Order: sequence, then structure tokens, then C-alpha cells
Amino acid sequence: MTEQTLADTTPQAVDATWQQALSPELKAIVDAKGYKSPADVVQAYAHAQRLIGADKVPLPKDGVWDETARDKLGIPRDPGGYEIARPSLPEGIAWDEAFEAAALPVAHRLGLTPTQLQGLMEFYAGHQSETGQQAMRTRATEETTAREALKSEWGAHFDTRLAQAARAARYFGGEQLTSFLNETGLGNHPDLVRAFARAGALLGEDAFRSGSGVAGPLPPDEALKKAKSLMAKPAYAKQAHPEHSIVVDEVRQLFEQAYAERL
Repeated sequence: MTEQTLADTTPQAVDATWQQALSPELKAIVDAKGYKSPADVVQAYAHAQRLIGADKVPLPKDGVWDETARDKLGIPRDPGGYEIARPSLPEGIAWDEAFEAAALPVAHRLGLTPTQLQGLMEFYAGHQSETGQQAMRTRATEETTAREALKSEWGAHFDTRLAQAARAARYFGGEQLTSFLNETGLGNHPDLVRAFARAGALLGEDAFRSGSGVAGPLPPDEALKKAKSLMAKPAYAKQAHPEHSIVVDEVRQLFEQAYAERL
């Protein structure tokens, strides 16, 4: 056997004929990776499979992740383990804590990862923000419309009657009613404002100062006495007075009480 023949049969010899059957794309990969034989390719594939298997998460059974899968995915052991970074909301719009408390158990049961849950919360925050801002714009428009309608109706007496409406709401319902009217926007409803303004006018300044109010119709003699007292005031005699119409209306009501038995 010649020296050349011996060299060709040693393990170090490289046989490139196996690459001839490869497509140009595969041959380019072999050249880039430096694979010298099919054994090199098989060894690299086996190594890759071991790496893939190490992080492989089994599919959930009946749609539920097992504990091993949950650990690999970072799903907490209980709903309280989620840490939510509450997205910032525009001024005047509060974060819906009730929704968050209700969503965590559902997210945990469905097997949402912390990243998925955070994305869901951010989507909800955007929806809540847009809905809240739209509601605020609608309320502002309704308030402006109602205010302009009452201004047109009451004219120079607008501020006086509006103040009487606010005081009557506090007188009959306290801060709880006032807060409810403001939070729901019902305090801007023209019909409700008119009703409270009328109630405030009938009560009169004395009722607001004493805090006693009018529990029911006054006795005829007291109603007549109060009516005459009001008629002596400038607000009754002068039509230009800002409270003229209010006092006139109150005097009329008192006369009706004083002479109710005669009517």
C-alpha cells in the first residue's frame, strides 16, 4: 500500500461527497457551521433537541395548566400572587378596584401569565379612560345646556334661585343627598333644580337660619302674619329686586294657607 493510499484511509480524512446531495441553502448552512461529516450534523441536532426539551411546556389538559407548567410560565400559585402595575388614568377617573379584585381569580383559573394579565389590565384601563372621559364630556354638555335654559327662564334671578335650590337640597337631604346629586349628574336636571328652587323659596330665609323649616301648613294667623311681614320688605315692593318674584310667590302661598278654610 502506497503512502498516499494510507493517508486517504485515516479517520482524519474529510470526505465531502456527502454534501453533494444537499441543496445550495443546506450546503451554505453546513459550510457556515463548519460541519465536516454527517456525524457532526447529527450531534448538533441531538444537542439542539436536548435544549428544546429543557424548556418545553406540556400542553394543558382540558384547558388547565398543571403545576409544572404554571411554574415554568411564571403563573403564581394563587390569585394574590399576581402583581399588577395599575396604569395611570386621567384626572377625575378612579381605578376600578372592584374589577381588579374580580378579575384576578378568573385570570388565575384560566392560567394567564403575569404579562398577559398586565396587558389585559392596560387594555381595560384604556377602555375605562375613554368611557369615563366620554361620560364627563356628556355631563359637561348637559350641565351647560341646563344652565343656559334656566338662565333664559330666570333671567336676573338666576343666581338667587340657584342658591335657593342648593340650600333646599342640603336642608332636606343633607350632604348625602348633595353628594348623590353631584356624582350622578341629577343635580343638573332642570326640572329637579326648579323643584328645589321652589322649595327653597317657600322655606324662606328664616327657615334656613333657624334650621326648623316648615313641617306643614302654618296656622292661618301665623301664615297671615308672615305674609304681611314679607310684604313690608323691599323685595316684595320693588320689581327690580333680585328676590322679588320669589318673595311674591311665597306671599301668595302664605295667603292660600291663611284663607284656606274660606276658599
